[in-house]
Amino acid sequence: MACTLNKNGVTPRGSLNTTEQDRLNVFMNAVRAGSQPAEAAKKWDPKYTKLDGTVSQYGIRLSGGCRATFTVNTNTETVTMLQVGGHT
Repeated sequence: MACTLNKNGVTPRGSLNTTEQDRLNVFMNAVRAGSQPAEAAKKWDPKYTKLDGTVSQYGIRLSGGCRATFTVNTNTETVTMLQVGGHT
């Protein structure tokens, strides 16, 4: 599955430090280049997690206290960013 990335309207909840922003960029660029989200996230060994109580919502760790959450629609092959920053 080669996914499309949709990040429309998502802005960080607060400032991201350089490492957090770099990791977010690596993740989003890898998805845009055709990587599946789980593979894209493994580039820096984050905690890739399916969020409890959801059907298709996932989170990645950008740092100890910063996460990014997104949905994965396997029918349309779309990764939609929901939130960046904060601890989900």
